[in-house]
Amino acid sequence: MKNEQFISWCDRAMAFSFYALIYFLPISIALSETFTGLALLFYLLKRGGIFYRDLKQKSSKGIDLPIWKKGYEFLKAYKPVDNCLNRPITIFLLFNFISIFLSEHPNVSFEGFMGKSLQSAFLYFNFIECINSRKRLKIFLTILLVSCLLICANGFYQYFEGHGFIHGCMYSGRMASSLRQANDFAAYLVVVIPILFGLFVTGVCKQKQIDAQQLPDSFTTHFCKLKILTFIVFVLAVVCLGLTYSRGAWIGFFLSLAVFGVTNRKMFLPFVLVTVIFFSVFYPRLTEKRIPINDAKSFKEQNNRLGYWKRALDIIKDYPVFGSGLNTYSLVSQRYTVGWGGYPHNSYLQLTSETGIVGISIFLWMLIALFTSSFQARKKIKVQSLRILLLGFSTGLLGFLIHSFFDTSFYSVQLGSLLWIVIGLVISVQKIGALESAANS
Repeated sequence: MKNEQFISWCDRAMAFSFYALIYFLPISIALSETFTGLALLFYLLKRGGIFYRDLKQKSSKGIDLPIWKKGYEFLKAYKPVDNCLNRPITIFLLFNFISIFLSEHPNVSFEGFMGKSLQSAFLYFNFIECINSRKRLKIFLTILLVSCLLICANGFYQYFEGHGFIHGCMYSGRMASSLRQANDFAAYLVVVIPILFGLFVTGVCKQKQIDAQQLPDSFTTHFCKLKILTFIVFVLAVVCLGLTYSRGAWIGFFLSLAVFGVTNRKMFLPFVLVTVIFFSVFYPRLTEKRIPINDAKSFKEQNNRLGYWKRALDIIKDYPVFGSGLNTYSLVSQRYTVGWGGYPHNSYLQLTSETGIVGISIFLWMLIALFTSSFQARKKIKVQSLRILLLGFSTGLLGFLIHSFFDTSFYSVQLGSLLWIVIGLVISVQKIGALESAANS
């Protein structure tokens, strides 16, 4: 009994860690890392409790397992929950581990594998294990809503006062709020905006009553109460995105909402309206903010990205199959330029540079598997709110992936965690929807 209570307590502690993580993710790198570590710690403790419970049950039945079988039971206790990404993620991790021995800098690659690859995978597996019910998903999304409101408010305070009330970050012509730079803030917003849009649509959609015994949809009921707040945060987030003047994020925003509007035809007109207003207001100021006409230095800076991409392509030519090694780009790129090597401002080119064609192919396989399962699940899920939320999560992820073509968002501590959390959201809502559909059939 005590063991079951311990397992249950660890599970709740994991969920709390993710609630805190999504709240503090855009605010503090240190707190983000802290709660990521706590989620991992409680996951390991929970699975250890499961292993101990299973051994104790077998022992009470008089079954004495040999050492090798105890080892098997130990590995079985730590097996991730079943989902469509288990195979591609496992193969990707296995390849990253092997690439350590092929790396130009094995020590650096080992650090990257332990600190980035494994941590990201565990973050994802932890998330889908504990955010596994309507109640927890509602709490998580509500905290995300509150956190986004705080960050947008900080962005506007920064815009009007010259500095934010979080960290005191100065305004430099492009809104960055509490994140390190405007492009990071834009990457965060391009994920959150479609999710906010999905929450608002969920709150205003009327539930179709199949029979008199049908219970109200808890998501629709909950977010109906928050629909005004959700709409306000959505508008604030869109305006903040405009004030970042991040062109890659604008492209991701436009295409993600376009997919949302085309997939959910009732939302096509609002999508067109939002797009027209957004570009009418912010596009005329883009040239002024990003490329002053007579500023040769600024014009040169705009063309640096092409130089970064060319350098990444040169590395790929020299290390085409397995790459130069995980986490080695900033070191290897110094041989291809004068001074600091920098980053290519393209997550896919950096990933290909470090892991080669094999690595990027496995990663793209994972994304294809994710979106394919999302498309198939949306057809099978019978609950309207879950279909809308799945669409919001998927299009938010799509916007982030598009923006990552113009920046190295995959390699940011905060944004890298956000990427895997949103992937986890897509899978979690699929699993919740599948369970409810099976229960109602």
